[in-house]
Amino acid sequence: MKKLFALAFVALFSLSAMAQQVDLRKKISVSGSAETEVTPDIIYISISLKEYLKDNNSKKKVEITTLETQLYNAIQAAGISKENLTINNLSGYTIAEKKKNPDFLVSKQYRLKVSDLNKFNEIIGDVDPKGIAYTNIDSYDYSKIEALKKN
Repeated sequence: MKKLFALAFVALFSLSAMAQQVDLRKKISVSGSAETEVTPDIIYISISLKEYLKDNNSKKKVEITTLETQLYNAIQAAGISKENLTINNLSGYTIAEKKKNPDFLVSKQYRLKVSDLNKFNEIIGDVDPKGIAYTNIDSYDYSKIEALKKN
């Protein structure tokens, strides 16, 4: 009987010794963040063009296609490709002053991607000022952001 208990004790001890193997490797866990100040080299600008009536005369309307042509020509003259200009929004509005035949006018909002604000000044100077509803800077971006994330 003593032999049986001794054998059972040795078997139990050897099983428990195998189950409790300790990982002796040393581990280090690190987390962190970094900040880098960069100058953005891509600027996204919103440009809104709107039709308008010449001298408040409903028969002489400046069409949106005329304003778009001026904008496209100005962009090409500034050396910016047409792919950098996208349409953001289309809308229409009426002039409430006329009750019989209100004029329906169209406006379009564009998003232009430029790398130099001086080119933007040239572009806006070549478009009819009455046809521009507003312009503003939408956002900034940095072209080498992925390279910064890898470092």
